[in-house]
Amino acid sequence: MFAVERMNILKSYLRERGKLDVHSISQLLGVSEVTIRRDLEKLEAEGFLTRHHGGALLRSEEEGEGPPAVIAPEEAQDEADREEIARVAALMIRDGDVVMIMNGRIARILARKLSVRSGVTVLTNDIHVALEVAAQAGNKAVLLGGSPDPESGALFGSLAQTNVQAFFVNKLFFEVDGIGEQLQLSVSSQEKAALIREALACSEDKIVLCEASRFSRQAFFRLGPLGLARKVVTNTSVPESYKSRIFAMDIQLYTSVNAFEGGD
Repeated sequence: MFAVERMNILKSYLRERGKLDVHSISQLLGVSEVTIRRDLEKLEAEGFLTRHHGGALLRSEEEGEGPPAVIAPEEAQDEADREEIARVAALMIRDGDVVMIMNGRIARILARKLSVRSGVTVLTNDIHVALEVAAQAGNKAVLLGGSPDPESGALFGSLAQTNVQAFFVNKLFFEVDGIGEQLQLSVSSQEKAALIREALACSEDKIVLCEASRFSRQAFFRLGPLGLARKVVTNTSVPESYKSRIFAMDIQLYTSVNAFEGGD
């Protein structure tokens, strides 16, 4: 991984979390702590962060610049929906599972909820997910290589697609950005669609994560029919018309209401 790629990942992670730990991120990126410290020195010189013993802080957070962020009601509801989906998805993961969690906002919440599990191996293309799992005692994170997307903190590209072919996972969790009227899955980028397609071929159980508000929407890149998956996890507010059609396809639909009503 080139230095500029590492620093893009570091920037993305700091924007998301506000701080990072040198030891954890050096292990995940497969470079020495000395290398990470040098990267942090460069970013500090740019005024992006402030280094401290063992890590770094995003400078604007440390100095408390600007007024506190105001969270709009719809954004708060979206976050509550993602929390609900992640909670249900976490119930599907058992001790000792080998799973892949694709990048996304639900994925990061799901990763945090794995702290109560043990012996779980998580393959991911999301640097935030990887660092979260790596910090959990007893669980292991494996980060795919690839080209980093600074905005999302995820790895994509031909290297990521090639690397994922070397693995097999019990369960694949992937977020989609839309489920259209014809039950077609769609995502926001071609790179994300391509990586999900490769991951589908390397997984036993395929699980879609999608907020109810994204039903009846179509993102720009078509992934394929809903039948690519065996399970869908969404919110209780999913339209009834979709519920009946999903059941008719013999695809299991999970919400917080039915999360405890059966297993696989």
